[in-house]
Amino acid sequence: MKKHIECFYIYEGKAGSKYTYVAFPHYNTGLSFFKSATIKRHQRNIEISESNTNGFHIEILGKYMSPVLLEYKGLIREISIVFKPTGINRFIIDNYQSIAPNFSQEFTNNVWQHFAQDLFSGEDDLSKLELFLLSQFSENQELLVIEEALKLLEKGNEQTTISAIATKVGLILKTFQRHFKKHMGCSPIEYRRICRFRNSLTNKLNSSELKNLTDITYEEGYYDQSYFIKDFRKLTNHNPKDFFKSTSKVDGDKIVWELK
Repeated sequence: MKKHIECFYIYEGKAGSKYTYVAFPHYNTGLSFFKSATIKRHQRNIEISESNTNGFHIEILGKYMSPVLLEYKGLIREISIVFKPTGINRFIIDNYQSIAPNFSQEFTNNVWQHFAQDLFSGEDDLSKLELFLLSQFSENQELLVIEEALKLLEKGNEQTTISAIATKVGLILKTFQRHFKKHMGCSPIEYRRICRFRNSLTNKLNSSELKNLTDITYEEGYYDQSYFIKDFRKLTNHNPKDFFKSTSKVDGDKIVWELK
């Protein structure tokens, strides 16, 4: 499953605790199982609070192009899956766009809801999760075409047009755009913006050399530094210099958060 899943993580809050962070646009997809939690969504804000009930909830993130604030309050248990770009489509029958049209929503699939009840009972939660995912796995030929296109989009070079990429994968432009949004939850142009942003994070945060913004600008395919800064502000609400001072890495560069 390593080909389709980036990582799992577990969060366990304590009574009276509060934990807040900002998540930034990502090409990966997050799906979380919660126990004893109430979830409220506002504009680019998710509140996850301790609930008196012992119920279960599954939350799935859609694609978003600006920061999302997450607030955790109280005794909450969360088990999350971070899927690679096309990964979630291998484990869910309905296409990603149809189940996650918003930046965040409840996932109400009956099979997954039934599994959530078993997930938190007993121990060895991750082994249960892996077995469940294997039972849900299926291939989709459309995804092979999308994955071929992702390799071209992830290079970040805007000189390669979306139309040219569609031609290279054997589809007319409208068909390519329709298939892409169905499985990725965003347009090819939006995906390229997210990739370029994420590549710039990896370039800056994981480089053994102290790279300046000019170096990153041209290595990641931005037109110029002013364009890089403008796009960065749209995706993070920060200029690059302030952003790199305020963020934290978790598990290498897989997760980059701004803690509050």
